[in-house]
Amino acid sequence: MKEEAKLQTKIIKFLRHEGRFVIKTQGGTPGTDTGTPDVITIYPDGRLIGLEIKRPDGGGVVSPEQKAIGKQINRNNGLWYVIDSWEKFEEVWRNVTTFI
Repeated sequence: MKEEAKLQTKIIKFLRHEGRFVIKTQGGTPGTDTGTPDVITIYPDGRLIGLEIKRPDGGGVVSPEQKAIGKQINRNNGLWYVIDSWEKFEEVWRNVTTFI
């Protein structure tokens, strides 16, 4: 399993363990726009959180479509993050759970 997939799986397992609703998407497949975050979850207050997962080695690039979707999520009071390590996810999750 590739490192990006391992990180994604670990994040999804964590979110489900926390009782969160989780959707794993595949952008560009029928019915899913290109640029849709890899993982979508909903915080208990109803706020959407989009997580774009990238390779932990720093080799992943956020596409223009992903950035555009991220901006759209933010404009609609959702949260969007690019995650490239477990530590980054933990930092984001601490901030999200404190912020909301």
